[in-house]
Amino acid sequence: MRVAYITPYLPWPADTGGKLRSFYLLKGLACEAQVDLFTVYYGPEPDPGPLAQICHQVNLIPLVPQAGRWASFQTVLGPLPRSVQYFQTRASLAYIDSCLSRVPYDLLICDEISMAPYALPHVAQGKLPGCIMRQKIDHLHYREMAQARPWGETKFLDWLESRRLQLFEQESMPYFQGAVVCSAADGQVARSQHKRNLPIAVVPNGADLAYFTPQRQPDPDPTVLLMGTMHYHPNIDAVLYFFQEIYGPLSQAVPNIKILIVGHQPPAEIVALGHLPGVTITGSVTDVRPYIARSWLLAVPLRLGGGTRLKIIEAMASALPVVSTSVGAEGIAAVDGEHLLLAGTPAAFAQKTAMLLQNLELQRVLAANAYSFVQQHYSWRRFGQDFAAFCHQVQTGGQAETA
Repeated sequence: MRVAYITPYLPWPADTGGKLRSFYLLKGLACEAQVDLFTVYYGPEPDPGPLAQICHQVNLIPLVPQAGRWASFQTVLGPLPRSVQYFQTRASLAYIDSCLSRVPYDLLICDEISMAPYALPHVAQGKLPGCIMRQKIDHLHYREMAQARPWGETKFLDWLESRRLQLFEQESMPYFQGAVVCSAADGQVARSQHKRNLPIAVVPNGADLAYFTPQRQPDPDPTVLLMGTMHYHPNIDAVLYFFQEIYGPLSQAVPNIKILIVGHQPPAEIVALGHLPGVTITGSVTDVRPYIARSWLLAVPLRLGGGTRLKIIEAMASALPVVSTSVGAEGIAAVDGEHLLLAGTPAAFAQKTAMLLQNLELQRVLAANAYSFVQQHYSWRRFGQDFAAFCHQVQTGGQAETA
């Protein structure tokens, strides 16, 4: 089977949740099929790294942004959502269309709804079976961000983008023959946007179990890890929520507490938190494992988002205990009190975090249970195999749902 795989960014280096998911699923598929990767980029040409060996071909298509006020006006009021327009130009659309028309592919995979314009001319006319990957339900993502923002221009633009994305998703989804989602909840939304019984694979996020292993070297003082891509709005909201609502009572209960904030490109409002006693902002790091090893627990105070949380799976694979909101643990079949602790209010989050920091035996039990749980159920190798099997099913016209 020869597959064309279209992504909105090069999934290497695998240093964000989206890149990690794309990299490992693509790698799993490439073990069973010949994969040609098509990806767009701004700025200098990226290095494909190991993708050059994993894929049969890596096609890097440059995007040249438009400049000026008219370009900004078109972005807001053009025919497509701005998050879709961002990943295309006439030249990039023409190039990929030419390649898809010239090469006899057996399957077309579209990673993210934003890349649908590249696929629709081929899947809509029945030239190729198409599989759409939904790392999140985009219109719900923008709706949540709009709800969380204060009144202003950004809130309005996010509401507008949510509405336009919802229409775009409803128009695009019926043309695909299969969909891959992170959670059953996302799968229900994806199926509702399709006019037929759309085959859906629920493939959660996993961990590289050879890379993330228990290497515990906890700091002398109780240390809480906040981890994620720090320019991603749900993570920004989570960190600010933690410090505005949880940090005060937590630091009173645990006076010598230390906080590590680890992740790419923290904005000014997060960098400013570094003046607080015991708070360290690392910015981008090449390897998160030393910070996982140093920490006593991972805090996941997320209020926005969808899918499944890579950070929780990676922490569990590293035998690091986790305290999370229910939103943060969405899509993970973990049991509160057995594999992690869940907290629904700021007071509960502070109380459970303090309790866990002060109870070494509870830390040990939760970490051991979670480690065993992830080893059994959340391996990227297994998920890559599941993804490859589903792609073959879509290519051959199968109808069974994969969970």
